[in-house]
Amino acid sequence: MTTDVTKRRKESAVGNLGVIETGLPTNRHSIQTVASEFREGRCILEKCEVISRAVSFCGATNKVDVKVKNKVLLHPLRVDLPAGSITAVLGGAGSGTSTLLKFLAGQMDKNVTYDGKVNLPGSKSYFAQETHLHRFYTPRTYIKHYQRLMGGSGSPGGCCKLLRGKPSNNAPSSVGGNRKLRRSGSAINDDEGIERLLDALRIDVDRRDTIVGDTFKKGLNPGEQRRLDLGLTVSLRAPDTLFCESPDLGLDSETSLNVMEFLKGYVAKDSNRRVIVTLDRPSLFVWNLVDNVILLSKGRVVYEGPRFDMESFFAYHGKPTPKRFSPLEHYIACVSNFRSDNNAVNWESALKQWQEKVDEDEGDYLADDIETCFPSAIPEVLLISANNETTVPSFGKSWLKFLALLQRSILDALKNPGILGLRILMYTPFTLFLGLLFYNLQDDESYESVNSRAALLFYSSSFYIFMVVAVLPFLAKERLICRKEVLNGCYHPITHHFAVSVGSIPNVVILSFIITLILVGMVKLHNPVQFFFILLLALWNAESYAILLSTCVTNYILGIIILAGIFGLAMPLEGFMLVPSIFPSYLRWLYLVPFHTYVFRSFMYNEFAGTSFGEMVLKSYEIEGTNIKQDMVVLLCYSLVIHCVSVAVLLFSSRGRTKKQKDP
Repeated sequence: MTTDVTKRRKESAVGNLGVIETGLPTNRHSIQTVASEFREGRCILEKCEVISRAVSFCGATNKVDVKVKNKVLLHPLRVDLPAGSITAVLGGAGSGTSTLLKFLAGQMDKNVTYDGKVNLPGSKSYFAQETHLHRFYTPRTYIKHYQRLMGGSGSPGGCCKLLRGKPSNNAPSSVGGNRKLRRSGSAINDDEGIERLLDALRIDVDRRDTIVGDTFKKGLNPGEQRRLDLGLTVSLRAPDTLFCESPDLGLDSETSLNVMEFLKGYVAKDSNRRVIVTLDRPSLFVWNLVDNVILLSKGRVVYEGPRFDMESFFAYHGKPTPKRFSPLEHYIACVSNFRSDNNAVNWESALKQWQEKVDEDEGDYLADDIETCFPSAIPEVLLISANNETTVPSFGKSWLKFLALLQRSILDALKNPGILGLRILMYTPFTLFLGLLFYNLQDDESYESVNSRAALLFYSSSFYIFMVVAVLPFLAKERLICRKEVLNGCYHPITHHFAVSVGSIPNVVILSFIITLILVGMVKLHNPVQFFFILLLALWNAESYAILLSTCVTNYILGIIILAGIFGLAMPLEGFMLVPSIFPSYLRWLYLVPFHTYVFRSFMYNEFAGTSFGEMVLKSYEIEGTNIKQDMVVLLCYSLVIHCVSVAVLLFSSRGRTKKQKDP
């Protein structure tokens, strides 16, 4: 019986269950007899730890005790990731599934110390757990944008190449990862290809011109957004190895099945492709699409091998799946017994014993039939047959990517009301209120007139700058999208930084023009053109600070707090509340640190210089020697310094994680 089952698995699929030949070994013995100890698809992890600190207070001694210890996230392990298959990394909460996936993808957190080797040749892409998309694109226009982003010079065939692969018997060799593949600019290059991709993603025809949407305007539902994000991740590079972090998270069973069917169709047509996923309580239909399983418990591998052998493994150890029970939930419940501290260790030992036993008996403990373990039929798996060559995208020139990202940044500002529209609605009423409050202010040397104009200029150099913090939530979201695309090798983060920085200039120009038009017209301020350029540089510096904070801080609320604190500290240093000579001697140097200082004294000099009483006013604020052109150059250089710091942060964060992962 065992021989018949093994032969059947090697030669063909099983009925209408949708089980496709994936190149998986028929038993553990074939794995052990491979000549190369560290062959393609193998992962070896020697250690994975994070430093944890426990702080306690002793009342008797009035001392604070800080204990530092290393917390083991994953114990030493060795797993195999077969090509041409979907490998699911499963386990209960805290078992280490996400950590293992990040290790395989080379995206471990910076505070984690680990050592290991991963042999996954070819291109790689990472499909993150969170969905981050631009609101204004539709599914069709989003794919076209990615086509432009990737160079837009794909070869004929379009989207078909995304889900098509060379037959396994003619697959190119991949020894050492040096695969000879023909390159193209994009995996998608025509309207027919776009429609085929959207068909594969199960996005209805009448929804393909619907925007993604956000809190301001509804668009695609979460399931459609998730599938679109997956399609964009795959179409970006058509990777040889695709890492998917909880692709079914927050989705209903039907949408989860659609996502997994897409992955199945993607991996099944090229024997060199791998899909590695973490799943959160998948349905039986989704479970039947999995080929290989890595089951974890408390950081230990308690099962690793083909999915159809799991029932044999647990039955061999006296834990068969009860009738009418979900097999996966039964397996996780068996290995995740929180009442026993040694449960994971015991199952890890059981796995080793079972592997040795199967090696000796050459497959006698395989399940007799898949249907008896998983009595369910699944829908037909999406397969697009073709005989085209596998392609690897060409990333093109940086300036083309810059232009595509710049266009996206400008469109985002025009179509996302939170970036420009709401700021115009916020700035305009405040400026109108100021214009009414200071309407036709008398231009004389009276104390009231001078003090009122100085106060208005201080407010202009402080409040408008301070309100730039409103753009941080949208910059933070843009940064998340950037990290996803950079992670998948689309472009360098500096290219995105320059595109976002240049794309924000029109926003600053529009806001500065509105403020200048209202204030100068209603209050009768002097030299409106010079006032406009000073205000433009002030808002540009504030915008540069916001962009810098978005590169340093992932939580936009924390970024708002930090940026508001920086701008708040700068206000009393401008020279309006206290002139520099009154500053304490050890703090006097702070007067020249914030860019607010140069904005305020340029405003003051622009307003009072040349009047009969202007010299006296400027002397009272100790800014009589101000050179506006020089201060404007300082403001321009100040913004350039901020952007240089941003570039340095991006270079430092993109140079690699704190890891010791070796690729053969």
